[in-house]
Amino acid sequence: MTTPPQPDPKQSVFLIGLAAGKLGGDLRVRLVSALVMVTLSLASAWYGGLGWALMAATVMAALAFEWGRMIAPKADDLTVRALIAALCGFCFALLPRAYEIIAALGFFLTLARSPRHYGFLGLAGSVYLALSGWALAGLRGQDDGGRALMFGLFAIVWSTDSMAYVVGRVFGGPKLFPAISPNKTWSGSVGGTLAGIGAGVIYGLISGGHWMAWALIGWLLAVTAQAGDFLESLAKRHYGVKDASGVIPGHGGFLDRLDGHLAAALAFVALLLMTPGLKAMLT
Repeated sequence: MTTPPQPDPKQSVFLIGLAAGKLGGDLRVRLVSALVMVTLSLASAWYGGLGWALMAATVMAALAFEWGRMIAPKADDLTVRALIAALCGFCFALLPRAYEIIAALGFFLTLARSPRHYGFLGLAGSVYLALSGWALAGLRGQDDGGRALMFGLFAIVWSTDSMAYVVGRVFGGPKLFPAISPNKTWSGSVGGTLAGIGAGVIYGLISGGHWMAWALIGWLLAVTAQAGDFLESLAKRHYGVKDASGVIPGHGGFLDRLDGHLAAALAFVALLLMTPGLKAMLT
């Protein structure tokens, strides 16, 4: 009976080091920042109420400031607009659904600039951010069903982002859209999408929702989250900026970190509005 070959510790260390190198030298910083953001997001979404309102206010203020600085870097009213956006974030989280449209309009006004001076992309981006910001902040709602939906979105988008990053860095391969985002690969996109579907299935089984419905939601949110990433990359390339800001170490700004969440939340809310009974099936 032959003894199976034993692994070489030096080779294992080399392979681990090679994988870490492919993942990027800022991995530790990214992980610490991500841990803080995940903790705050889960805690505020779990308790809802004032905690979620504070989170929504912070995010909406950051989005208004970062978007305004991107399309109008010389504007002197960014702080005022950010404060108004924060108030809108409170309204998204705490107002009854019937009044949220008023807050959404106010949020749009904090984002928008004259298309004559800032172009069509500036106006289109403002409309998109107003709707997706409303969807992300308002999805939680004030009931346990909203909490379940929010946690499902987190699970799917975080799984998609993480696996797309890891698979893309480790396996590489052909670029997805190099003219827009030169680092994104087909391998990363496929890995992220499969991870999103898997996260949907697992979340459905754990939460007691319909797992097949959550699998389809996982596919939808995984695809739209990646599309949101590309939309933000397109805007940054158009305006000639690398990051929306540097407030989150290793991740850039809130807009850089939440680009996928915003697109996924907008698609999720649109599907819920168009499909009566879907929320009950998922929760």
